[in-house]
Amino acid sequence: MLQIAVEKVCDVIIKALALNSSYEEEGGDDFVDLPVIDDEMEFSEKEDDRYIELRRVINKFNIEEKQDLVALAWIGRGSFGADEWEDALAEVDNINPEHIADYLINMGQLGDYLEEGLSELGYSSEEFETGIR
Repeated sequence: MLQIAVEKVCDVIIKALALNSSYEEEGGDDFVDLPVIDDEMEFSEKEDDRYIELRRVINKFNIEEKQDLVALAWIGRGSFGADEWEDALAEVDNINPEHIADYLINMGQLGDYLEEGLSELGYSSEEFETGIR
């Protein structure tokens, strides 16, 4: 089913939650959507490092791994059910693989969606919870 190791997904989850936490600190809200990222945005050094690291990690994955991340995120946010994995993957084909990292990073609750997606697919939270929260 998954073409990406759960450990790799966990690495993305940890980095996405860290990036999102920098925005939460600014607003003080329980959750703040990440802004749409573009090349002209200015970040603080801490945010910039987190963004660059998350983007670097995702871009190191092969196409199948990137597509799995998107499908997992969609399942985690409820766009597809766990039984619709193949449908989600078919839909991911509409996203240019070169833009998947940016697409995912601009998904405000990426870490939460990936975590929920893993759970929906039957991966025990004990497999990844220790390093995430």
